[in-house]
Amino acid sequence: MVAPHLKERYVDVYLTSKKAKTEWEEEAKKAGLPLSKFVFEAVEAFRAAKDETPRYEMVKELAEAKEEAQKLRTELKMKTMLLEKLEADVYKARYASFHEVEMAEGTRRHDQELIKILQRGKALEGYTILKELGIDPKDTDAVKLVNNQLESLGRFGLVEETASGWKWLK
Repeated sequence: MVAPHLKERYVDVYLTSKKAKTEWEEEAKKAGLPLSKFVFEAVEAFRAAKDETPRYEMVKELAEAKEEAQKLRTELKMKTMLLEKLEADVYKARYASFHEVEMAEGTRRHDQELIKILQRGKALEGYTILKELGIDPKDTDAVKLVNNQLESLGRFGLVEETASGWKWLK
């Protein structure tokens, strides 16, 4: 019998079988709750889950996000390659005066980044210098400009080519 002051909060639940009731009681016991509290918590959890985004929608959103991420990665890769090409073109335009090692007249400016790299003191092989300058070793025109600058610096007695690479002298 239900206490009179609890009647308005009381609910009868009929389960499909005695076995189902026993299973619910065992689950409640494992959770350390009385059966009534266990049932209440389970119903509240179910009600709260109804407000959440359904799993199929979350899977769809995840697939769309992955597809968008792949598109962005592809776009970034293309833009990075374009940027590298443009930077190489700028380098070639900036140091075009070094197309030939010898120059008849005029002045020309050496790549200050190249000079800073060399001034660190240790001998550097050509590939390392190109890598630090961000120049693709396959870009023969840019490689030639760097090499001609190194030769020019060598003629001024600032660098020399050793067995282990180019070395700053002064």
